Amino acid sequence: MLSVGLLLFSFRLSGLILLVLVFVSYLHFLRSHKTNLMRFTWVIFLIAVFAPIDITFQNLPGPPKFVPLVMGFPLPETVVRAERGEVMLGGCMVNGNEPRWVLVW
Repeated sequence: MLSVGLLLFSFRLSGLILLVLVFVSYLHFLRSHKTNLMRFTWVIFLIAVFAPIDITFQNLPGPPKFVPLVMGFPLPETVVRAERGEVMLGGCMVNGNEPRWVLVW
């Protein structure tokens, strides 16, 4: 439940993928009673939730690259930069744990 709460507080696509892996490793634990895989995937999940980078499915012009994520109400200059693919707009709702960089395709 703590993991789901963390993911809801700070939604990250990489965190969602790793949360699924944590659940699968928990099912493995129920069969084998070995906790190493479950502990490892949960630690990686925590790192992904609080890391300053994430991945996104948003398509920006150019090759795959890391671009800054701009949160809050954008200035007109920021909108122009977003149209050129230099930054990604994250929205107006800021909760304080957004990634600084995102990998765009």
